[in-house]
Amino acid sequence: MERCLARSARRGAAILLSLSGLLISCSSVEGPLGRRASADGGATQQFEMSDNFGVYDLEQRFQSITRQVAPAVVAISATDAKFENDAGLQADRFNAEKLAAMLATVDRTVGTGFIVDSDGYIVTNDHVISNNERIWVTTDNHHVYPAIVVGSDPRSDVAVLKIPATKLPTIRFAEAPAKRGQWTMALGNPYGLAGGGEMAVSVGIVSATGRSLPKLSSHEERLYCDLIQTTAQINPGNSGGPLFNLKGEMIGINAAVILSQKVTNGIGFAIPVTPHLRQTIDDLKQGREVVYGFLGVHVTSLTPMERKEAGLSEDGGARIDAIDANSPASAKLKAGDTVVNFNGQPVTDGDQFVRLVGEAQIDRPVTAIVYRGGKSMSISVATTRRQSPMAAVTRDTQRMRWRGMLLGPIPQHWDFGPAHKPPSGLLVIAIDEKCPFARGGVVEGSVIATVAGKPVGDIMQLQRIVNDTPPDSCSIVFSRTSGQIVSVQE
Repeated sequence: MERCLARSARRGAAILLSLSGLLISCSSVEGPLGRRASADGGATQQFEMSDNFGVYDLEQRFQSITRQVAPAVVAISATDAKFENDAGLQADRFNAEKLAAMLATVDRTVGTGFIVDSDGYIVTNDHVISNNERIWVTTDNHHVYPAIVVGSDPRSDVAVLKIPATKLPTIRFAEAPAKRGQWTMALGNPYGLAGGGEMAVSVGIVSATGRSLPKLSSHEERLYCDLIQTTAQINPGNSGGPLFNLKGEMIGINAAVILSQKVTNGIGFAIPVTPHLRQTIDDLKQGREVVYGFLGVHVTSLTPMERKEAGLSEDGGARIDAIDANSPASAKLKAGDTVVNFNGQPVTDGDQFVRLVGEAQIDRPVTAIVYRGGKSMSISVATTRRQSPMAAVTRDTQRMRWRGMLLGPIPQHWDFGPAHKPPSGLLVIAIDEKCPFARGGVVEGSVIATVAGKPVGDIMQLQRIVNDTPPDSCSIVFSRTSGQIVSVQE
């Protein structure tokens, strides 16, 4: 069947078109006036099943879980549009109605997220927020908060946001992996319908585990493998939202959906909760970059005939089809090799081998057990750092647009010329020509030393100050590259 790969009019969603269906990462992009450009406290209560569990009991269970987990699920609205004022940067001066009115005339992306830390840390998909300069989240009880990106990992399609709030309810991760046939519940913001609050609920089962989306992975440059497939309705706008089990535990992050031509009865996919995912989220919260290993090999899972030819008596293994020139593997491995164990872990298939390589520590030798010419051999190889075509957000690359300026941390190796590097502050990365500060002499490379009399060393400090201080009290002191400290008022 002939297929073609396409990109939506706006970023944030990859679409795989065919005669039978459409594969899409499940964020949604809306245009002005609601026109859609398709694309893109703690839930701790335990629930126990009983032998005489009936339909009414199941209905009650769904309602109970929804009440428990919905406060920790949020709707996300994001845009790369620039606004002349800074409306919406203070949580107590904004609401869902004002947000909808402000975004009615611009293109925006809608998605879902979930709270992982009571101090305002929220997880979503990277493709929901990538390259958007303004982000807001709306909680189930209709509160709207401005958000900043703390960290992102494009390859795993995970991002962590921060809102100026504390004592928030959080989700609870499942300890056991999802199993085929178990019930699932998805909460989120399909098509932006929960943008004002009250997350939408859908129910289904785990259809399968270990699913891969190679077409979407290659087109989006992301790693969509080992996914949960679910019949719970997942639609554009559900991206980044949680998938729960009947204990109210989160088992996955909704990330993609296959829609039929009639855009009904979609098949949803979620990134499973694993120790590696939880470590990734923790790294992003701390502003650390997530680094992946790279070998430079192209692999496929073995067919029965290839397994027999390799001399294997058991299932598993990954066949090396090609090796990149001058890659870490080029001097050690050969096309046609079958890898059955890598870094002490049995290799079950090609997808799992790719994950093992990515999780290996870089520049350190690991052992690969391969079959070559029907014989087993142990080979030592060292992965290098995988280069990503998409920029990840880290502690050093966080950004915030405020008062006509794009601000970020001072780069470690920024050249201040003959002037001394300020001990702290935020760098003016870009400034609008119409910005009043530009007329006052502020230029790209200027450094903000204090706001409202308080020192600012990172974007999260600025967010808290802006949120908690009336706009007319947010005086700014700039530290110029000449070393002179000056105060500039808007």
